[in-house]
Amino acid sequence: MSRNQLADKLNIAPRYIASIENSGQHPSLQILYELVTLLDVSVDQFFFPEREQEKSTRRRQLDTMLDTMSETDLKIMSATAKGIEEANNDRTGE
Repeated sequence: MSRNQLADKLNIAPRYIASIENSGQHPSLQILYELVTLLDVSVDQFFFPEREQEKSTRRRQLDTMLDTMSETDLKIMSATAKGIEEANNDRTGE
């Protein structure tokens, strides 16, 4: 998602997003909430990085994408995951 698209979704200026990304500006609590909700990001990863997370942000985002897929799409994703698993097993000799 581009900076402009994100800003449009949050109804804020793209410059505000740029200042958060590039200048280290802290977003308001409302914008932080909207960002983590829209992007399905776990705030625990940022506030408590040393804690073991139940599900990482990447896994939560993948779960959200999987929820929108058709049964055919899920078959493709399942076959892809199985192929990755087999390739990893081949590489480690299992």
